[in-house]
Amino acid sequence: MKELKNKILWLKRHWFIRNVAALQAGSFSGTIIQSVIGIFIARLLQPELFGIYSLAIGMAGMTSLILGMGIQEAVSSLLGRAYVRRDRIEVEKILGFMLKITFLAALAVILVSAFLPGIADRLYGNSLIGVYAAVVVVASIFSSFLFVLVYSSFQVTGRVKLLGLLILSDQSLRYVLSLIFILVGFGVPGAVSGQLAGAIIIFIVSAFLFNNLIKKELIFPGLFRLIAVAREINLKNYFGFTFWVALDRNMGNVFMALPVILTGIYVSASDVSFFKLAFGYMNIILSLLGPISVLLNVEFPKMQIENKGYLYKSFKRISLYSLALSTMLSIGAVIVSSLVFKILYGESYLPSIKYVFGLILYGSLFGIGVGLGPMWRSIDKVKVSIIINSLILAGGIPLGLWLIKNYGLWGSVITVTIWFSASHLVSFVYLVRNLKTKI
Repeated sequence: MKELKNKILWLKRHWFIRNVAALQAGSFSGTIIQSVIGIFIARLLQPELFGIYSLAIGMAGMTSLILGMGIQEAVSSLLGRAYVRRDRIEVEKILGFMLKITFLAALAVILVSAFLPGIADRLYGNSLIGVYAAVVVVASIFSSFLFVLVYSSFQVTGRVKLLGLLILSDQSLRYVLSLIFILVGFGVPGAVSGQLAGAIIIFIVSAFLFNNLIKKELIFPGLFRLIAVAREINLKNYFGFTFWVALDRNMGNVFMALPVILTGIYVSASDVSFFKLAFGYMNIILSLLGPISVLLNVEFPKMQIENKGYLYKSFKRISLYSLALSTMLSIGAVIVSSLVFKILYGESYLPSIKYVFGLILYGSLFGIGVGLGPMWRSIDKVKVSIIINSLILAGGIPLGLWLIKNYGLWGSVITVTIWFSASHLVSFVYLVRNLKTKI
């Protein structure tokens, strides 16, 4: 008992654990606020309109994938090395590249979003779903444009508490405004408009925070200087590494968004709501693991340079601990699901409960994937990850469509369980074997 107590105290004092806790507090608080507001949105819209809203969010998520976390996570690894070396010129080039690639990605996303109404009409027979999705896409552009700069800069400078607060603000503000607009009586259009209004505010706040940072960290250039650098920077300098990392990271977003989109092809909007809530409920609980992965983006590259043997042991230990934690979280989520759905979502959403039970295997195995993304990037094997996930999707999408067509929402549950479990287990086995050979 004394040894266990000392171990707990050591973990409590460890800087990495403290940073995880700080970032986790901001991330999870934002997720909780987002989830609570999501409950009100679901109850106000009811299954039919909430299903339409969910499909619009799903389409927007797929369209704006290249604006997602992939770019900033890729650049964070490069930026971390340059910051440690105090290489001002390299920091300037990396941030300029980030700004330029985000701008080009935004242009591409705007172009694709013009086709969303037509796509929605063909898939669901309702072009308005595509219009709503396009509004959310524009919101994503505002939300991510300067946010990526602040996110990466705060991460490499160790401003974890501020980063947690920024994540909290980004997650909660858009949903707060969506709820307000729905309460006023604007329905689904109000929900997506709230996303846009909140994103514009985050854009302004991000600019303010970055300007404050450069006053304290002289190694970082100002925004106007970055714009000039972005114009001149050659994308080839960092594009190879960043493209593959962003593609790999966004594979996870595809795995998350695609099941809902595919489900809507064969079932009603109301039924989409039941699967969406069950899947979302399980992912809310599993989001507690997210901050661990964020911090590993910086720690694994350091271990790669300092001690490859320790990197191997740390990866196995973190993965297995996370697997145990995700199993406990999933069991807990299932146990309280009936009470949660009855109290929070109401009678109209009770059909979701049985699908939560069906997702227990998905949730239990989810934890082993916490360190996969950071490790792929650390050992520069991102292309292998992309190949693995592409092969799983190539076989998984036709399988998923068949399962959903024949088994409805249970087919959706089976689909996400197969996709995620296969991806995580195959990747984990490959990485363990690869790291072991290099000790």
